[in-house]
Amino acid sequence: MIQAIHKGIEIEMELQIAAHGNWKCDYTLIKHPERTTKFHRGDEEFPTMELAREYALREARAAIDKAS
Repeated sequence: MIQAIHKGIEIEMELQIAAHGNWKCDYTLIKHPERTTKFHRGDEEFPTMELAREYALREARAAIDKAS
């Protein structure tokens, strides 16, 4: 579980490796103090774990920016 914070909203990311060796990353947005959550399943695959993590973090930040 990898965590980050953007505009006061916690981002939790979970990396997974696909059967054919590519990586995906799901993320959950957690708004405090009520701990409201929004889950997003990773829909893109990448050849490295780092690329999957960077993509998910960029997508999570864009979702937070769009909602605020």
